[in-house]
Amino acid sequence: MPTHDARCAGEIRARAVAVHGGVLPLAVLHDLARQIAACCGHGLLKSARLARGWTVAEAVAQLLQAGKAAGLPERGVEVRAWRRWENGQHIGADYQDRLARLFQTGPVQLGFAVDYTPHPPDGGGDRTNRRDALRLGAGALLAPVVSSAESEARELTRRSEETDLGSSSIAYLKQVIDDYGRNYSRYGADELWQAAHRDRRHIAELLGLRMTLSQRRELYVAVAWLSLTLAWTSHDRGDIRAALAYAADARHHADEAGHAEAVAWTWDVEATTWLYDDQPERALDAARRGAALAPAESAAQTRLVGQLARIHARLGHVDAACAALQVLGAQAERHPLHQPGLFAADSVRAWSVAATSNLWLGRYEQARSYASQALEVYEQEPQISPTRRAITALDLGIACARLGDADQAVAHGLAAISTQRYAAAIVTRGSALGATLERIYPSAAVVGEFRASLAERKSAG
Repeated sequence: MPTHDARCAGEIRARAVAVHGGVLPLAVLHDLARQIAACCGHGLLKSARLARGWTVAEAVAQLLQAGKAAGLPERGVEVRAWRRWENGQHIGADYQDRLARLFQTGPVQLGFAVDYTPHPPDGGGDRTNRRDALRLGAGALLAPVVSSAESEARELTRRSEETDLGSSSIAYLKQVIDDYGRNYSRYGADELWQAAHRDRRHIAELLGLRMTLSQRRELYVAVAWLSLTLAWTSHDRGDIRAALAYAADARHHADEAGHAEAVAWTWDVEATTWLYDDQPERALDAARRGAALAPAESAAQTRLVGQLARIHARLGHVDAACAALQVLGAQAERHPLHQPGLFAADSVRAWSVAATSNLWLGRYEQARSYASQALEVYEQEPQISPTRRAITALDLGIACARLGDADQAVAHGLAAISTQRYAAAIVTRGSALGATLERIYPSAAVVGEFRASLAERKSAG
């Protein structure tokens, strides 16, 4: 099996750090080692080292330190020796023990031994005699009732297929939900909430009908996507309680239907809701839960990694935020530059998230660079992502204010709050820009102009 370079293992570890923080639990480290071995083709010892993010020299130092801490006799180890171990050279029993202590695992997990534990067949026991006995008596015992048993079985099957729900009903719902997601930004938040709310009630009525199990599952999935749409529109309308309630409703139905991706998206909207409600710890918990469920390389995974980046930055977790931003940058390259859709991911959104994250990390030059880069793309098709475009402009305004350019800060801020599609997040972020301007330039005329425009926007919303 061909092996990948260390960068691949580094990306796998970075994803775990983004979810769990800088200090990874032991169970996560063991799971990471297995993932690296399976993905990258490395031996188990090397995979265990890479899971911890150690170079060979660092691993040697850790081994010596662990032996000393355990009170073991001092034994020297060279980097060359470790490399030979990873290349398959036999390791003596004493060093096997020391390595198992270091990685807090057993010799089998490090590839030093083979597990020969027998695995009994399912059910156990000798089933041959039972089969023979059944075969001997089957003809005599069952012949009189074969006809009635067959009829009963066919009747039970027929009943399970009975339904009052036409296939066109589900097809129509899928079409409507797809339209809501794909064209989300083209609708006003109030308009979309009312339409999705009517459809959500309609599905509640449909669920009272007779239907097949597969149809019920499809309706549960439809409920999940509709309630996700309602959660986002509630967030845009500034109704935090409704946003969280519909996120929970979507999660329940998606979980019952076994739809992991939809469950992940419910944590995404919950993370955003908590973050804008100034509860970043709760937002971080939601983002971690979602990231753990999101399918690999999916739009949901990319969006949730972005959540982790900005929430860690908001909390001042520098290492975790930087690790998440690194993963986000790599994942963003797999998506289009810019595309519409409530449940989509693209490169420009990753740049916008990087701008917000760098602002909260106090890296204003980087924030300005990312925001300018993103805004240039958003301006080409402003109707696709009006809210995200406005947030990016406000972040650019905050960066400019921090870097001494009040006029540019206000210009970006005024452009952002004049966005036609209202969203509470724009007002929240606009207030953050206003507070920054008031603090740094309390007597500037342009600051008073922005203050008045923001107050007008709030009253009109």
